[in-house]
Amino acid sequence: MNVKKGYKPPGLVTKSMNPDVVMMICTAGHVDHGKTQLVGLLTGCNTDRLKEEIERGMSIELGFAPCYLGNNLSVGIVDVPGHEKFIKNMVAGVSGIEMTILVIAADDGIMPQTIEHLHIMELLGVRKGIVALTKIDLASRERVKELTNEIQEFLKGTFLEGAPICPVSSVTLDGYDQFYNTLVEAIKGITLRRRSGIFRMPVERVFSSKGFGVVATGIPVDGTIRLGQSVELVPGNQIGRVRGIQRFLRDTDQGGFGQCLALNIPDFNRKAPERGKALCEPGYLQPARIFHLLIKSLPGLQKPPANAEEIKFHTGTIEQNGKLYILESRFTDRGGSAIASVVLDEPIAAANGDRIIIRRPSPAGTIAGGEIIDITYTPTRPRKTVILEKLKTMLRFYEGIDASSEQGQEKKIEYFLQLERKTGGTVQEISKAALLPEGIVRELLSSLAERGRALSLTGDFFIDAISYDSLLAQVKNRIARDQAALSLALEDLRSALRIPEPLWKSLEKDLMKQDLAIRRGHKLILRGASEKFEQAEQELMNQVLDIFQKTGFQSPRPDELTSQLKIPTGKIDRILEHLCNTKKLIQLDKKVFLSAEYFIKAQDMVVKEISEKGILNSADFKHFIGSSRKYALAILDYLDAIGVTMRIGNDRKLAPNFKEKLFRV
Repeated sequence: MNVKKGYKPPGLVTKSMNPDVVMMICTAGHVDHGKTQLVGLLTGCNTDRLKEEIERGMSIELGFAPCYLGNNLSVGIVDVPGHEKFIKNMVAGVSGIEMTILVIAADDGIMPQTIEHLHIMELLGVRKGIVALTKIDLASRERVKELTNEIQEFLKGTFLEGAPICPVSSVTLDGYDQFYNTLVEAIKGITLRRRSGIFRMPVERVFSSKGFGVVATGIPVDGTIRLGQSVELVPGNQIGRVRGIQRFLRDTDQGGFGQCLALNIPDFNRKAPERGKALCEPGYLQPARIFHLLIKSLPGLQKPPANAEEIKFHTGTIEQNGKLYILESRFTDRGGSAIASVVLDEPIAAANGDRIIIRRPSPAGTIAGGEIIDITYTPTRPRKTVILEKLKTMLRFYEGIDASSEQGQEKKIEYFLQLERKTGGTVQEISKAALLPEGIVRELLSSLAERGRALSLTGDFFIDAISYDSLLAQVKNRIARDQAALSLALEDLRSALRIPEPLWKSLEKDLMKQDLAIRRGHKLILRGASEKFEQAEQELMNQVLDIFQKTGFQSPRPDELTSQLKIPTGKIDRILEHLCNTKKLIQLDKKVFLSAEYFIKAQDMVVKEISEKGILNSADFKHFIGSSRKYALAILDYLDAIGVTMRIGNDRKLAPNFKEKLFRV
């Protein structure tokens, strides 16, 4: 650069400085409009690092450099390529950017990539910026003034409408100080976004450093990484530990969202990460091929996107081929927005909220952009009517909410509990669904619980409060519907309603509290079950019970009762079920029932004999009860099952803590 001798640009970072980079900004604009020269003045760095970039005088890959602004404040600048063929790298650079410097050369004016870059930045969510009108040394004052008016008109209706336009020359430095001061004031006026989610970094570049191994660079789109933490490569199924971190070429012990990082991960030496993959906290990110989007078509597009059109899909550092499926017909309007799905040729790693760009492969050009709003992890694309209704519901749920704010984080948890998992989930499950650290999830769940919007069923399991009431009502309705039954098997009821164990335990307690049922072993006994028997059945029940009392350890089988009392098998089964539920009979096995009174007598005999002699011979026990081997073994097996005794060969010993397991009415 032909600058004044001894001139020191105000933004130059020296080795003695150690400013904290607070945000990322980017340059954008047509090829050869002076972006890299301007960044060089601001930072003292040449962001063209590839041999072919230097030889050709144009940027191909992204360039990163820190820019010192004074008062221990600095920003990172991404110098994005301007040539049309390198748009994919431009998209990668803009992801996560807070503001832009749109560069327009005075000798060229507004060019095709000027327009496309502006549209891409708008579609990717950039909302602040200034304009650098460069190369004013190559144009007359009248031309600079005329072009300034053209730019103002060009920017109307865009996010840069009304933005400052700063004429500047990187050669003579005319206007540079004014440009610099305008840039500083614009940066100071930006409210910084805080992204405290799970660490995710799209891989931009990978190289190997002698003595250190693999180094992956990129700009994290969320979260923070620290020395010693493990990261997972997705797709790739590799996990490695971060042994070194550089943030803007300086060693550090941590880095995060919106900062240019280089991570040294020697564990990846055998198979280095590739550009387009992502590094994240292990277990959180899954690769997928089907993404659902809220997109907006490019203004002034001559040929709007068509359904099932072949496209190129860009997000972060990813470029992937796929097909675009329009789910709403209104998208045919140029500049209109709509819900759509994309099915990619290969799986990629991305998440809800990530900004995307859609381009045509031929003729090459940007046609739409927006954000991911949902992901399908199964191989098959969902039915249009089903997924469209789900996506509309989701958009209504999040309407007007900034996903990165605390309110937005809380909304993610509420969405999961209210719409995705109405039966509740653990803190870990919620953390993975919302891509939020478990500590933050616990804090937000505690806040929701304090306000009565969530319930903590255990220390780790939560459910939406309204969903819980609804499920309790479903269980009550199921009980009311099964009026003919005297009891319900717990597992059958739980399985039918697909209820996880922590939730089921809580529902059981509420059923007991409301006096709707009592628990007997593995069954729920419905209150008022005895009232379901008519007077004749009540008398028959008493008759059956009397038979068992009189027969003692030689009680009849169910089929013998049927023959003896001359009543149907179904009626006998119903009566036996109720007598067992009310603990008047004990069912030892399929065909052996015993009165509770005689079972307790047998239990006491067993405990007394083993307590005195230390052991009970199974063959001898039939003599104690004066019955057959069938009854003796049935009693002993049942005592084993409930934890009173334990079998050792043909003998029995008392089980540990047997007193807690003794059967009592």
